Amino acid sequence: MRRFGPLSLIFACLVAPAFARHDVSFCGTTRETPNETLFLHRQAVRARAARLLKPMAAATPSANRDIGNIAIIEDGNGVVERMNQFNLDNSTLTFTPSAPNAAQYRYSVAQQGYDPAAASQGTPLAALDDDDTRLVSLPFAFPFFGVNYNQVYVNSDGNLTFTVGDFASTDRSLGRMTAGPPRISPLFDDLNPAQTAGGVRVLADSTRLVVSWVNVPEYAQSGTGLLQTFQVTLYPDGRVQFSYAAGISPSSAVVGIAPGNLQGSTTLVDFSTDPSGNYSAAVAERFGNTLAIDIVTVAQQFYQTHEDAYDYLVIYNNEGIQSMPGAVAYESTVRSSGTGYGYPVQDAGQQYGSASRLQSVINMGQLDEYPVDPTQLVPLRASVGDTPLTILGHEAGHLFLALASVTDPNDPTSQPMLGYGGVHWSFVYDSEASLLEGERIADKGAGVSPRFLTTDTVQGYSPLDQYLMGFLPPAQVPDTFYVTNYPASISPLSHPLSGVPFDGARQNVSVNDIIQVEGRRTPDSTVAQRRFRFAFILVAPQGSQPDVTQIDTYRQLFEPFYDQVASSGNAVADTTLKRSMKLSLFPNAGVVVGGTGTATLTLSAPPASDLTVQFQAPNGNAQLPALLKIPAGSPGVKFTFTGRKAGVEEVLATPGDPSYETAFARVQVADASMLKLVAVSGDHQVATSAGALPAPIVVRLTDVNNLPYPGAQIVATASTGGKVTPAAATTDAQGQVSFTWTLGAAASNQLQLAVGGAPAASLTLSAGSAVPVVTAVVNAASSLNGVAAGAFETIYGVNLAGGQPPRASSPWFTPSNVQVLLNGSALALLYVSDTQINFYVPQSAPQGTATLAVVTPSGAKATDTVNVVPVQPGIFSGGVLHAGTGVSALTTPVHAGDYIEIYCTGLGPTQPVGNFQETALTPIVFIGATPVQPVYSGLSPGSVGLYQVNVQVPAGLAPGIEPLLMSVDLAHSNQVNIAVQ
Repeated sequence: MRRFGPLSLIFACLVAPAFARHDVSFCGTTRETPNETLFLHRQAVRARAARLLKPMAAATPSANRDIGNIAIIEDGNGVVERMNQFNLDNSTLTFTPSAPNAAQYRYSVAQQGYDPAAASQGTPLAALDDDDTRLVSLPFAFPFFGVNYNQVYVNSDGNLTFTVGDFASTDRSLGRMTAGPPRISPLFDDLNPAQTAGGVRVLADSTRLVVSWVNVPEYAQSGTGLLQTFQVTLYPDGRVQFSYAAGISPSSAVVGIAPGNLQGSTTLVDFSTDPSGNYSAAVAERFGNTLAIDIVTVAQQFYQTHEDAYDYLVIYNNEGIQSMPGAVAYESTVRSSGTGYGYPVQDAGQQYGSASRLQSVINMGQLDEYPVDPTQLVPLRASVGDTPLTILGHEAGHLFLALASVTDPNDPTSQPMLGYGGVHWSFVYDSEASLLEGERIADKGAGVSPRFLTTDTVQGYSPLDQYLMGFLPPAQVPDTFYVTNYPASISPLSHPLSGVPFDGARQNVSVNDIIQVEGRRTPDSTVAQRRFRFAFILVAPQGSQPDVTQIDTYRQLFEPFYDQVASSGNAVADTTLKRSMKLSLFPNAGVVVGGTGTATLTLSAPPASDLTVQFQAPNGNAQLPALLKIPAGSPGVKFTFTGRKAGVEEVLATPGDPSYETAFARVQVADASMLKLVAVSGDHQVATSAGALPAPIVVRLTDVNNLPYPGAQIVATASTGGKVTPAAATTDAQGQVSFTWTLGAAASNQLQLAVGGAPAASLTLSAGSAVPVVTAVVNAASSLNGVAAGAFETIYGVNLAGGQPPRASSPWFTPSNVQVLLNGSALALLYVSDTQINFYVPQSAPQGTATLAVVTPSGAKATDTVNVVPVQPGIFSGGVLHAGTGVSALTTPVHAGDYIEIYCTGLGPTQPVGNFQETALTPIVFIGATPVQPVYSGLSPGSVGLYQVNVQVPAGLAPGIEPLLMSVDLAHSNQVNIAVQ
């Protein structure tokens, strides 16, 4: 997962322009929400299974039912749970480093518990207030996820952070824990030390640092919250221990450790029962003691009585249960298959009970938090301007938003357009009054102070929102901007507010800037889904007869709001409860002009009587049957469709029985210029014996939106002496065909594939004893996989030089008979042989997914997909020298006070300083466990791609061999050794 460097900085400036402590209920959605939701569900299932072992705890009969278009789910059988109650009382949870410099951890739990003596000996942190922080010096260098620290912030809310304190009053969630600064969380909870006398205490000596929270209550609007007593101990070797007294019972808390800035993938565990692995990123457990709706169980029960006919499930409850502590609502993404808007592809639908359709579940929380009139302001969100409909639109938008951002020119790892939780637009971004936060910001001009003024909020999905959602093409998205150099009184994390003036500098943003970072939106607006079905659910007490008038009013008015207001007429919401009628073309598919494909209409259960279905294809680009009949007793029917002319067809299948949904799809009718054949498997096989190649040749007919094109004929022709069977084949429902290829006698054979009737859509595959193959692309210094702008890299493979003798040059030579291309642009080469090519990636290379190709003298090509990143430090073997001597620091020992030169690559962008090009990001060098700040970090004078970092050897190192590595913005180099005397 991508790192989010600026989020640590954002957490340091949480002085909001208008909001008082605990007054605003927020959206609980974070990037961790889908994983957290499934984890809490699994924990609830475990607890429920234990209860069901008792004779008196049997499951109760369900009376789930529909009232009109509202599904009623009763609150029994796990729908309402206390989600994963705390179970580490009187225990000590230890995180032990399992790699050098504590780059990885393992955990263990022992029954030893809280140390009252250490707490009593500690010094109270005087006047530590609610949502407060104090900087504490460590008596030793403490390694944590590969970085050494000499200071730590003690935050009142049961956690420690490095680099910056955290005094926010927002939800103490897993998302905040992992997205913020590096964090150690013995009990990340909403605690209020202001109600204790010296309740947070620090004991420090050369062997350990102990921070204890002694009878510190949870925050309460009135009175005193539940008292919590626990402590965290840090040791010089990187060990971390959490120790708990008896009676710990947090309302909602996170326990664990995290390297911060969303580095790596978070692992959620049950510390008391799950076996430990090795963790190089966040590992945590989420606890709670308040009643919550288990939305996974709600979905599962919904699908027991409803068919898989919905994209969204929208859940309210009338039992006074918040969606989560402090949050008015949240969204949990179930399925995501698109790219270009910042969300990884995922599919957890089966766990929710949905076989193929469900994309998102929205927990809108307690119904009585919303006004009966859906046009009135929600009291908890009045300052933002939210109504029941805008909040629902906000959460629906989270399936796609707000996850994309340009990068800061001064920090290539940052996302300055994003604010709260990393999934909302920033307060200082002109989001054009998006439902996903930010505001419309008026720019009064460079000569005016204050220059900027926030005006409108929460009006709809902005043009950029709609591009990212697949509703608009990029040409219809106007430029926007975000503000930099704003005053300390302004926080990017603040919720929207109109009428706030502030100064700063304008940074323009175009949709093409977004595309450069995130890649194109796929599928794009021509074929992306624009019709969504929502099911509204009310969780109610068992045996009750709930009044659904309020929620049904929301349901009915949400359709025109979503269609006409939120999406500006570019998308449609259907909120009726209906049976499923699945169109196999959904949500999009392709057909070649003049070609024919086969599709199906399928019902979840055969109908009792014939079901007629009327087709509409209003654009005239595709031809479908005007009317189909699904016979009684049959689960579905097959039919053919034909491409008539190039363009997109809006297909609607309307059943004669209104209890079934209207099915829909967008069908791209493509001419040859839009089609492409891509190799799925079998290309570039190196033949070692006669006969057919061991792997079949599988190719797919698709287009720029990755749509399948079924029913197209693919013709295959082998080069001289070879043969292929069959000579032609028809693409299946996935647009794929398979061939068996027998090579001729030549060292390099080709297989030509083309679309019948559209030969311009073609593909050439290669195989043979001399075919070039790329097996790996790595950092030339560290040999770790990856490509970094401004770095030397290495390609390993077979036949890369086409049999030419090895060639080397310093610093490099211009590509001639062998070329390496990055997205079609030729790169400078340092060394070429059949098995290895060393090359340089310029600092100007676009970042993100790219195609790397090696072209041999014969014109044969081998390709690989790479991800170009801004930073990937690598230290060259033998590249640590005594300064100014060329003498190895491994063969000749160094002494305290000596200067050494470290030669490396991949340290990121540089900037001119005097006569030198110094790095924009300063690395930290570790010699053993000791961090050392460079005296110089930049390009080696006169070089490009070769960096030089100069450091002074510190005192106190043990004689002998010491490991040396460096870290740049949380990216770590390989480890090399030096000798110390």
